[in-house]
Amino acid sequence: MDVSHSDSYTRAVASLRPRRADLPEGTVTLLFTDIEGSTQLLHRLGARYTEVQDTHRRLLRDAFTRYGGDEVDTQGDAFMVVFRSTSAAAAAAAEAQLALASESWPDRIRVPVRMGLHTGEPELGAEGYVGIDVVRASRICGAAHGGQILLSQTTRDLLAEAGLRSIDLGQHRLKDITEPERLYQLVAGGLEESFPPLRTLGGATLPALHHRLVGRRNDLAEIEALLAQPDVRLVTITGPGGAGKSRLALEAAASAGLSRPVHLVGLAPVSDSSFVLAEIARAVGARESPARPLTESIADTLRGTRTLLFLDNLEHLAPAALEIAKLLDLVPDLEVLTTSRVPLRLSGEHVLPLAPLAVDDAATLFVELAAARGVVLRNDALTSVREICRRLDCLPLAIELVAARLVVLPPARILQALDEGLALDMEGPIDLPERQRTLRATIAWSYGLLTNGQQELHDALGVFAGGCTLDDARAIARAGRGFLADLESLVAWSLVRSDVADGDVRLSMLETVREDAMARLAAEGSLDELRKRHADRFLELASFAETELSGPSQAEWLDRLESELDNFRLAFDWCFTSGRVEDGLRALSSLSRFWRAHGHVSEARRWLSLGLALADDVAPDVRADALWTAGRQAAAQSDLSAEVPLLEAALELFLELGRTRDRAFALAQLGWISLQQGDSERAREVCEDALVVARASGDARAISSALIHVADVFSAHEDHEHALAALEDALAIRRTLEDPLLVADSTYNLGISAFENGEIERAREAFEESFAIAHELGDVLHTAAAGFMLAELDLLAGDVEQVEKRIMGSLAIYTEVESNRDRAECLVVLAGLAVARGSFEDAARLFGAAEALRGASPVNRFERPVIDRFERTLETALPEAEREKLRAEGARLGTEVVPRDVVLAGTYE
Repeated sequence: MDVSHSDSYTRAVASLRPRRADLPEGTVTLLFTDIEGSTQLLHRLGARYTEVQDTHRRLLRDAFTRYGGDEVDTQGDAFMVVFRSTSAAAAAAAEAQLALASESWPDRIRVPVRMGLHTGEPELGAEGYVGIDVVRASRICGAAHGGQILLSQTTRDLLAEAGLRSIDLGQHRLKDITEPERLYQLVAGGLEESFPPLRTLGGATLPALHHRLVGRRNDLAEIEALLAQPDVRLVTITGPGGAGKSRLALEAAASAGLSRPVHLVGLAPVSDSSFVLAEIARAVGARESPARPLTESIADTLRGTRTLLFLDNLEHLAPAALEIAKLLDLVPDLEVLTTSRVPLRLSGEHVLPLAPLAVDDAATLFVELAAARGVVLRNDALTSVREICRRLDCLPLAIELVAARLVVLPPARILQALDEGLALDMEGPIDLPERQRTLRATIAWSYGLLTNGQQELHDALGVFAGGCTLDDARAIARAGRGFLADLESLVAWSLVRSDVADGDVRLSMLETVREDAMARLAAEGSLDELRKRHADRFLELASFAETELSGPSQAEWLDRLESELDNFRLAFDWCFTSGRVEDGLRALSSLSRFWRAHGHVSEARRWLSLGLALADDVAPDVRADALWTAGRQAAAQSDLSAEVPLLEAALELFLELGRTRDRAFALAQLGWISLQQGDSERAREVCEDALVVARASGDARAISSALIHVADVFSAHEDHEHALAALEDALAIRRTLEDPLLVADSTYNLGISAFENGEIERAREAFEESFAIAHELGDVLHTAAAGFMLAELDLLAGDVEQVEKRIMGSLAIYTEVESNRDRAECLVVLAGLAVARGSFEDAARLFGAAEALRGASPVNRFERPVIDRFERTLETALPEAEREKLRAEGARLGTEVVPRDVVLAGTYE
């Protein structure tokens, strides 16, 4: 049974739960048992193993019960039993062993049960005992052989007072126990006395472990599997400073130490590679002799012992790798486990790159380190804890350093300190090596081992936010012939990460490493020049992307721009703080389609608002594009009050500049807004003007856009035949343009017109095509819009199976985009679904929430069919007073009436 989690954290948690009333408290003796080699026994007996296991359990339980033992837990062939009396526990163990030995087992097999006894005061919780006493008793049992009963020092002393005998087996290191433990073997009439050496960390020179290994289960299993292979002699764990290489290697070494000698050689303090052999010799007990090489003396000491040599922190002693290779040649049964920030580059080396922890594991480590310092974090702190871990790149060392501050700062204040750039200089426990006292010291350790060229490249790469492509790195660094070699070294040192997918390479830095590089650049006065080169590079990319976003490769380019979003943010910030407002606005407008397609609407509006506020003397064409782009982003959030003045200002500039094509776009959009405001005659006039202007321009995109808005006017006048004809013309034009985004838009609008004309199947086909195109492109707005209409069609048809999944997907997107008007439409459909399911109270609340989100806007044509059908049923099901009360509750709750974990999912599959 696994007790590895029985540490200070589990004690803190257990103390909050009800205690098991059937178990004794205070000083007790714990007895652990299990069958040694149970797997081999199972293979040998097959189906008969169940009978053997049942007999084994009966014999043990009989003995335990006879001496007043309480069974705490049983898992497979393992028992955990507690006794109030130490002598009774010893008597029960001895009697159980004698019963097992005298039993007639099938095929004359032996059922070798090992037992461990320890007396202490374990914590009592809801499911039994926790704490270090439980760990100690379990590990003592694990050190025994079948038929053997081991005792801790405390248990042996109490038994000696009662006149029972034992054999002193000396001091031993037990896994997860910080100090050596003196173990004894119980002696009683009829019990075996001769056993092999204990299964402890005997012969291992390993330090105490101060906390359990969190996460890393797969990494540990991979290391153990490698070390178990006879042809694997050298395993190197690599990774960035603070990733937990040494801690993981210690766990693997401790596991190996159960069956063979393990020697740790800590090399961090060693500054000269010529001293490495001397350190190894000292660790393994080899004597130096002037008459022969030290390598041979070490080899003589280790040969035939199956030793695992654990060399920790070898990165700064690269020349010593050749001596290690020689040692492996001289000792055929030697295995070497090393930790290094860079591979040794030896033949036969197996490298395990260690990534930072997963966020969940990092948060668990943070909480456990807090508990170890006496700080029990409440559940409401978990959000801050997870964000802290993300900001620290989920590096175990960084988490340990920052968790030490919990004594004086709560998680929310620590997060604020990280925002202020204090992470690099937070100091950890004083017993850490000096190079690990702060994150800055840890990074400096690696940085100091680089060549001048590697350092320059490293610092240049720090200017990128969120990573970069290989070409971007080369351009910004202005590197020469040694670029690839230097980059390879930085990757090997784990200062730069390299992710390869589909033939492309993306380079990135841990945020803490990047922050250190930026601070160094600023101190040296070279940051401004690099920021300028970086901004120029991404302004150029934005300009190039504008054309690509209108062509057949737009899906690829939307993904490319998403991957560079952090770099664009950095470039915009530099533009607006360094006086290059015009360049920033031009780039923002170039990315107009990206902002809308990927749902970054609120962010685009903030950048554009900032840029336009600073744009006193920018060129008229740049201002016009920025106004138009800002208006389009406002439209995505149904913010007509902001959209109208922006479009009107853009239209005026388009007219002055003679930009006929863009004037047609602006007119068409303004006509559509008039339609939403209920002025259908004004809408007809403006949209018809837009079509005339578009045709005069000869631009196919402008013509198709004007046709779609003219169709909206036809639909508003219930002239669906002409509306459908105009939409078919627009779609036909757009299918020739190799522009999937426009096709998704046209098919969606065609579906709307068909729906309003009662052509439901035609509408469904159009919405499904729009949804499929948009989903493949990652175009969230059309994915949400088409998904919404498909959900409404299903609801009105009485097919409720798909409604919730579809509408929750759309609601998630509109929540992310921050479009309350669109969220209101989604809540109306959810209300209709609640009525269809008979959940009338929920339906009333949802209708109320929709009204609150809708605000002053009238009910639109998409909501009306659902409201007309399902509100009547609701009126029949609930009295008016109750309906109004529930609607008011919904209005106060808003979108909180929907489960937040679904609403905030942010995507729709």
